[in-house]
Amino acid sequence: MKVLTIYIVSLFFFIAPVRSQSLIDSLYVDSLVNILKNARSDSTKARACYSLSFYWSKYDSTNAWHYLEEGRQYNGKNKYLQAVHVFHKAACFFDLDQDKAMQNYLEAAKLFSNFTNPESYRFQSRCWGNYGALQQRKDNEPEMVSALLTKAIPFAEKSGDTALAGNYYSDVGMVFSNQLLHEKAAYYFNKALACFRINKPALKDEVMTFLHAARSLCLMDSLKDAKPLLDNVRALLKPFPDSDRNIDLNITEAIYYRKVNDPGKALQVIRDGINLAEKMGRKYSLSEALYQEYKTYFMMARYQQALFSLQRVMQITPYEFDDNRVMHYKEMARVYKAMGNISKAYEWVTRYSALQDTIYKENLAKQIADNESRYRFVTNEKKIIQLQSERQEAALVHRNQQLLNWLLGVAASLFLLATLFLIFYYRNNRMQTKQQWKELQQQQELMLANAMLEGEEQERRRLARDLHDGLGGTLAGIKIKLSGQEKKEKTPQLSEVILQLEGSISELRRIARNMMPENLQKVGLEEALRDLCESLQSDNTLIEFHSFGLQPDIPLNVQANIYRIVQELLSNAVKHAAASKVIVQCSQNGKIFFITVEDNGRGFEMSTVNDAEGIGFQNIRNRVKYLNGSIDIESVQQEGTTVNIELHV
Repeated sequence: MKVLTIYIVSLFFFIAPVRSQSLIDSLYVDSLVNILKNARSDSTKARACYSLSFYWSKYDSTNAWHYLEEGRQYNGKNKYLQAVHVFHKAACFFDLDQDKAMQNYLEAAKLFSNFTNPESYRFQSRCWGNYGALQQRKDNEPEMVSALLTKAIPFAEKSGDTALAGNYYSDVGMVFSNQLLHEKAAYYFNKALACFRINKPALKDEVMTFLHAARSLCLMDSLKDAKPLLDNVRALLKPFPDSDRNIDLNITEAIYYRKVNDPGKALQVIRDGINLAEKMGRKYSLSEALYQEYKTYFMMARYQQALFSLQRVMQITPYEFDDNRVMHYKEMARVYKAMGNISKAYEWVTRYSALQDTIYKENLAKQIADNESRYRFVTNEKKIIQLQSERQEAALVHRNQQLLNWLLGVAASLFLLATLFLIFYYRNNRMQTKQQWKELQQQQELMLANAMLEGEEQERRRLARDLHDGLGGTLAGIKIKLSGQEKKEKTPQLSEVILQLEGSISELRRIARNMMPENLQKVGLEEALRDLCESLQSDNTLIEFHSFGLQPDIPLNVQANIYRIVQELLSNAVKHAAASKVIVQCSQNGKIFFITVEDNGRGFEMSTVNDAEGIGFQNIRNRVKYLNGSIDIESVQQEGTTVNIELHV
């Protein structure tokens, strides 16, 4: 059963801008634990466990594995939840074992491919997005970009989650930005921002995409386009002065102000970034901010202060890549030369050259190995070409000897091909005609089914009015007359007749309401469904009704069909399945309407669904087909039945 409560909580956790992250973390975890304790269905408990496992995978691996295993125990035979389990298992491996994490993400994507609903598409998108992130950790950025562009982004768009697609476009832009391909980077950042205009992302994702796009535009000297993006970021971060995103804003603004030849303003904003980075203990951010301070001082010809900033950069930078060290050595030589200290400049040039030579030698060794591999390949290719040439000469002699036979064979082959083409054309044309006829027949059947359903509802309304206004009014009049007569005569038999008549009138009104419920027209679909669940509830059967985001503007004929579908499902659960508990969930997302009905009744064999006339599934399927929807039924004997329906309203 699809339980939306957990994902409403998760959505709030991931997109809500908050002032205290620790507070929202606590609220999020407490809400999931509360759901786990109070949930009645195993599927709800499983999803709560997996959400807790995902949260703790970032902070406490012991808790993450504990909740992952607990969630697996609630899966039962639900294949969808099994796929969810594999996805969150990959998340637990993410920082522990990259190869196992990638293997599990690929397995989860394969399992989710068996389902065609928005949530499964979103899971597949996240599988490929995380797979790409792990490839990037292995310095395989081409594979990462391929995974995002060919898998993660299409699945995100298919699920309707444009915010997720925007995040992946932003990741692709970052790859090109790191390669100094700023025009390509700007292209993908703009696509990310276009997605964010459709669907608002998490604040941190929106801010970083704006900043990355602005930095690329600055480096392309498109300063006029960069300024509005920086203004947007400053407005977004205004309520959060202590956010570490302000450091990235200060760094990007410093680049902008240097580009517009305002080093004083650049120095002012970068000092704010340095102070915040020192306060928060952000080593990488502090290193980058100090480097921008160095660039600004150098631009202002304040070389001594520039040297001090660059020395601080070299003291705190964790040199994971030699390219950063080469760049800093080169800048040290540059600043000493500007100060007139030629000996120091020469010393740093020497260091720079030695390090660059080392890198060059490593690259040269790799190039030699590559060239040697290419040489072997070319040599093998030459041998293959020589063998092919010898075979071609022998074949040419053979062809010359059989030239006449070949010409006759060609003529016969052409005739045969012409004959085969005519046969193929005839059969293909015949198959297309059959297919068109079949499609036309299906359209006619659908139109007939639609007409029958509409006619049935009209007949229900007519009979309900006739019963209520005609026969109901007549019986009410008879009751009034008998009540007047009873007051005069005080006859016990007459009182008994009046009581029986009142029962008949009540039963008549109940039948009329079932045929066309008054609440559906008066108070809407949500209250009508709630009243339906309450009316069918008894001492032997508990019925829970949950609704999420139902809109009042659904056409009345569509509301009537939804009401009939739920009514038929409840009738099956109460009368045929003998269920003691039934859970009904109805939700709406735009033009898509979801119905989930789960009971703990006797269940049935899935192979008997089409043959079982008494349980009314054929009638439900007709209405689902009428609304261009889909239905998914899961049932296990003596365990219960779950029906998931998706309708286009």
